[in-house]
Amino acid sequence: MSRGVLSAMSAVLVLSLLAGCGQSTPDTEGQTLAEARQTLSDAGVPENNITVTGESGDPNTLIVCDHDPDNVDPSQPLTLEVAQNCPDEDDSDKKKKKKSSSRNRK
Repeated sequence: MSRGVLSAMSAVLVLSLLAGCGQSTPDTEGQTLAEARQTLSDAGVPENNITVTGESGDPNTLIVCDHDPDNVDPSQPLTLEVAQNCPDEDDSDKKKKKKSSSRNRK
């Protein structure tokens, strides 16, 4: 191959790699399951990388309460925890504090 062709191929490869850098999954907490699936699909997350846990029901009424892990590369698997009604943030913070303080006492 000529040097010109190799240089062009190298430039395309570098640009492709740079274009993919820094991409991460958008936060879907608070969206309906249907909206979250579309948001993640638009971000390049394959459907088979999405695991849904929690309540079952209509994806247009189930709400994403937790998206874990946050801000990962679209090629990485993630889990959406869904429910008809998500607990208030204050309640979940209290539960986390309660769990961590009870662990510290042991």
